[in-house]
Amino acid sequence: MFNGSLRARRAYLHAICAAATGLMLPTFASAAADNYPDRPVNIVVGFAPGGTNDILARLIAAKLQERLKQTFIVDNKPGANSAIGNAHVAKAKPDGYNLLVSSSGGLTTNPVLMKSLPYDPVKDFEPIALLGSFPLVVTVPAASPAKNFSELGALAKTKSVDGKLDNGTPTTSFILVAETLAAASGLKFNHILYKGSGPAVAALMGGEIQVGILDSPAVVNQIKGGKLRALAVTTGKRSSALPDVPTVAESGYPGYDAPIWTALMAPKGTPEPVLAKLRNTLSEILKDKDTVDRMQALGLDPGNADAAALGKRIASDITRWEAVAKTANLKPE
Repeated sequence: MFNGSLRARRAYLHAICAAATGLMLPTFASAAADNYPDRPVNIVVGFAPGGTNDILARLIAAKLQERLKQTFIVDNKPGANSAIGNAHVAKAKPDGYNLLVSSSGGLTTNPVLMKSLPYDPVKDFEPIALLGSFPLVVTVPAASPAKNFSELGALAKTKSVDGKLDNGTPTTSFILVAETLAAASGLKFNHILYKGSGPAVAALMGGEIQVGILDSPAVVNQIKGGKLRALAVTTGKRSSALPDVPTVAESGYPGYDAPIWTALMAPKGTPEPVLAKLRNTLSEILKDKDTVDRMQALGLDPGNADAAALGKRIASDITRWEAVAKTANLKPE
C-alpha cells in the first residue's frame, strides 16, 4: 500500500485520474467523429442568394447530406462584404455543426480593406477544403456599345464625366481584382457595393451600372441567354463554361491572371477527428464526376481537401492583396 503523506496520496490519485482522462479523450473524440453528424449542420454563407458562394454551398451541402446521411442547412447572412456571416461562425461553438462557406475575399481581402474586422481569418478558423476556384467575368449589359474588352476605355470616355465606369461588386476581393485590371489597362472604376452577386447582376441587367466584374456562376446563364455580354475572363486560361470568351491576357495584357476561390471553414477548436471526417468526405465529393461536371458547367474548377495548402494560400493571398491595395492607394474603411 502507499504509505506517504495525505498530500502525496492526493497527488498520486490526481495523477492517476489525469492519466486515465488523457487516455479516454481520444476515445471520446473518436466516438464523436464516428457519430458525426447526429443532428443538422448549419453552413453559413456571408452573401445573398444567387452568387457563387451560395450556389456552391448548396451543391456541397446536398453532396454532404447524401454521404453523411444528415441535413446540411445553408444559412445566408449577407452584409459588410461577408464579414457578418464570417464573424458569426468565428464565434460559434466549435463542434462541427457550424461551418462557413467563405469567399477568398472574406478571408484575404477583408483584412486588407476593412478596419476593426470582427474576426481573424488565420486565428479564428480551421481550414477544411478549397471548394473551387473560378474567373471573374468582365460583363456589360447586352445593349452596351462595348463589344470587347478594349472598347471599355471608349465607353468610359463617352458615358462618364470623370472617365470612370460604375462597377457593381459584391465583395472586397472583386474590388481588388478590378484594381489589378485598372493597373494593367488604364481603366478607372467607381466601385458600387451590393450584398451579393445576385443583386449586382440585377443592377447590371437593369442598366443601373455600366460594368460588372463578377463571378462566372452568377452570370453564365444570363450571358448564354443574351441578357448580358461577356468581354473577358480574369484567369490565365479560358473558362470551361464560356469557352468563346477571351482572357484578359488574350485581350492585350499578357501574363494577367487573377482567380477567385471559395473555401469551407470551421471555427478554431473544432475537434480534429470531426475535421478529418469532413476533409475525407469532401475529398471524395470534389472528385465525384457529377460534382465536377456541375461545377465546370458553371465555370468552376473543383478544389481539394488539402487543409495545409489552403492555410498557406490564405496567408500568401493576404500579402498579395496588401500590395495591390497599396498600389491603388486603397485605405481600410
